[in-house]
Amino acid sequence: METKASIIESLADLLANRQVSYTNLRGLHWDIKGDKFYELHALYEEYYNGEAEAIDELAERIVMLGGHPENRFSEYLKVAEIKETHNVSDWKQGVDQVLATWKMLQAKYHALDKLATAAGDVTTHSIVEHHLSAIEANLWKLGAYAS
Repeated sequence: METKASIIESLADLLANRQVSYTNLRGLHWDIKGDKFYELHALYEEYYNGEAEAIDELAERIVMLGGHPENRFSEYLKVAEIKETHNVSDWKQGVDQVLATWKMLQAKYHALDKLATAAGDVTTHSIVEHHLSAIEANLWKLGAYAS
């Protein structure tokens, strides 16, 4: 029972952080300026659409495990490690922000995977694998773009 509660808590933490990430990506999408505008404007939209899908999967998994997903942004901000950003128009600053966010999420997913694997929770493990695959591909591609 304690293991299930720990998994729900870890999922809730990811939900809060990905909600803030989603909102930050929307801001980056709206605020980008300069010679990288066209490519990053489209890329940030792709990223926040991916965040929306991941958020839904996390919330639904919390429900499946008997928890209740938080939906208040004020509560997300209390627990999220990712902090809100505003008016980031410099392409390099925005890209660095996204890379730092994904690295932090990557570590959180690895911690959740340890819990899920130890508990024999194959469904949560599968969600982690799916989300990590996308995060790691994005880290690689955006990291190459930034260098």
